Amino acid sequence: EPISKASADQRKGRCGRISDGVCFRLYAEEDFLSRPDFTTPEILRTNLAAVLLQMLKLRLGDPAKFPFIERPEQRQLSDGFQLLTELQAIDSDRRLTRIGRDLADFSVDLRLARALVEANRFGCLKEVLIIASGLAVQDPRERPITSQQKADEAHREWHHGQSDFMDLVNLWQGYERERQERSQSELRKYCRQHFLSFMRMREWRDIHTQLVVV
Repeated sequence: EPISKASADQRKGRCGRISDGVCFRLYAEEDFLSRPDFTTPEILRTNLAAVLLQMLKLRLGDPAKFPFIERPEQRQLSDGFQLLTELQAIDSDRRLTRIGRDLADFSVDLRLARALVEANRFGCLKEVLIIASGLAVQDPRERPITSQQKADEAHREWHHGQSDFMDLVNLWQGYERERQERSQSELRKYCRQHFLSFMRMREWRDIHTQLVVV
């Protein structure tokens, strides 16, 4: 997506700063000049449900009166409270519920955290921990344009047939068996052969570990 002028200038690195240089941008100058000078603060372009949940947990008072450096619009606050209501994290008086207190302890998206809370109630926490942590990272399955068929064949090993979520569980379980038996260099080779991103698999495992600790 288009970045701001400030981000574009930052991305050109040392070019023109410590010595003369040339920066090539793969879009028209008119496009660059039409962009905003600075990136919109994140608090003004994301759902505030997680922020509101932490504010309620810390008892920081009415979010509408909180002295934000960049004050979000009332619509954003309403959307955030709406999501918290749907997740049963707050009651009709916008007070934190027991579920809300549980959700506030998780570091993943609130929807994934809500799935974990419910999974614990239904006795399938082990599987949903794998799925939720897997959804919290970019899909580790790679599919290069030049090797799509080979990648599909390699990934078929973990195909469940009825559920994309169970594909993730199968992938995790297969990878864990290999991880426990191989050295790191062998594991990297395994990932290349099976069209997996080693770094994303490691990130998946890190998040899974964090959620298990919670």
